[in-house]
Amino acid sequence: MTTGILGTLGKAAAVFALVAGLLAGGGAIAADLALVIGNRDYRAAPDARGARRDAREVAEILREGGYRVILGLNLDRGEMTRKLREFERRLDEAERVVVYYSGLALHGEGRTWLAPVSQRNDSLVDTVLGGVPLDLIFRLVEKKRGRAVVFLDAAYRRGFRTRPHAAPGLGAIDPPEGVLVVSAAPPGEALAYRPPGELSPFARTVVRRFLRPGRKVRRVLRDLPPPIWTAGRVRPGLVLVPRGRGPLGENELGAAEREAALGLTREQRREVQRALVILGYDPRGIDGIFGPGTRRAIRAWQRDNELPVTGYLDREQLGLLRRQAGLDGDRARADDEYWARTGAFGTAEGYRSYLARYPEGRHAAEAREQLKRIARAGTDREAAREYDYWRRVRRSDRPEDYRAYLERYPTGIWKPEAEARLAELTAAPDPARVEAELGLTRADRLSVEQRLAWLGFPPGPQDGFFDADTRWAIRSYQESRGYRATGYLDRETLAGIMRETREAGLGLAGAAVLLEILRGIGQ
Repeated sequence: MTTGILGTLGKAAAVFALVAGLLAGGGAIAADLALVIGNRDYRAAPDARGARRDAREVAEILREGGYRVILGLNLDRGEMTRKLREFERRLDEAERVVVYYSGLALHGEGRTWLAPVSQRNDSLVDTVLGGVPLDLIFRLVEKKRGRAVVFLDAAYRRGFRTRPHAAPGLGAIDPPEGVLVVSAAPPGEALAYRPPGELSPFARTVVRRFLRPGRKVRRVLRDLPPPIWTAGRVRPGLVLVPRGRGPLGENELGAAEREAALGLTREQRREVQRALVILGYDPRGIDGIFGPGTRRAIRAWQRDNELPVTGYLDREQLGLLRRQAGLDGDRARADDEYWARTGAFGTAEGYRSYLARYPEGRHAAEAREQLKRIARAGTDREAAREYDYWRRVRRSDRPEDYRAYLERYPTGIWKPEAEARLAELTAAPDPARVEAELGLTRADRLSVEQRLAWLGFPPGPQDGFFDADTRWAIRSYQESRGYRATGYLDRETLAGIMRETREAGLGLAGAAVLLEILRGIGQ
């Protein structure tokens, strides 16, 4: 009886997959895959300013462009290894592949290593075993020959100390056939300046040109601003984000250019974020950095005000936002007058007095920057004590310690950084990452597909690869059972599937993870 049911369901699944393929134009639906890493806070070298911000923005644009994004921020060697393993596991399912790395690098003896935040350069052993070889990235992506682009923003002038065995920056790059490398500067050269509070010029180029919907990569390569450098090539018609996907269509590009023309300072950007918070839109921090959280908040505000939804502000919208939040007129004048009586004198006590009354005020960013300078110099005992406490919190990097810092220093010098990092650490886990951490083998995936089909959720071809049809089947199962509907497997979803198919008679040869789950539910 079971065999008959499985046979019927298998035929139904095959028909479903065939119809879906015909409706989609005959080809199987394949996902696009991106690995995005932003390493900023180095332990043995100066910080790579802007790396996390740029990575977040690129990751958000890629997600909205239909990519499955594996995002990693401030990764040590072990964490980078785990991200690379997840990337490798998903490569076979991918159509197009993008790698974006922003952070420090080291090179020596013809090799280049991308540097985790734990990287050291004191010895050859530190360098070789502490870094991630760029050649490894190339070996992974060359599987998608002609459809793979690697973006490298690792040309920092302020990096690791030069040693006999390795120097900071990128060495000679010779990508494999069919892989395109786009670097912020040529190998051996360095960039001296990164603008504060906004995307780097390189990240802007990636977002606005390479990830513009419908734009062919080879066309972008004809007119790249210096010092951007490229090597390798891809197939002539490659488009990273097909037309109709992603947020940056013609209207959005125009909106981005109009916002850029405003020339907003970092403090003005903080004011925009404060206005959004006042109006009930969460920009994920008041730090003067317009990342994915701020863009989402702006789009939500625009939608509620029946404005063009672009995620970018023009002059008229900026004025409306300020008026709605009450940041014009008497409130702004009172803020400025209090600053003139306190912070403008340049004393630690004056800065603290201002922050006590206006912790998110118009001059709060300047007050905190000056207090950081005073704290590091050790010229004010109270600021120095807070600095020592903050350094301990950063070393532990635990949510409870950031909460303790904010409770102890509610208007503190590092309040924006503490709030932003706490939000990162306590955010809902990425469903794709949760599934990857299950460590499913191909045999596990095949068994899941068979069980979904048996339960009446056709997963498409039963081949051990999770394509768009499989995602639809998983999501449909989750919705029908009251689980969080993501289209990705977690342990709860897997346990439910296994529990309901215990009597199905489906084999488990080689499906180690599923056997473990079965034992856990009493089989």
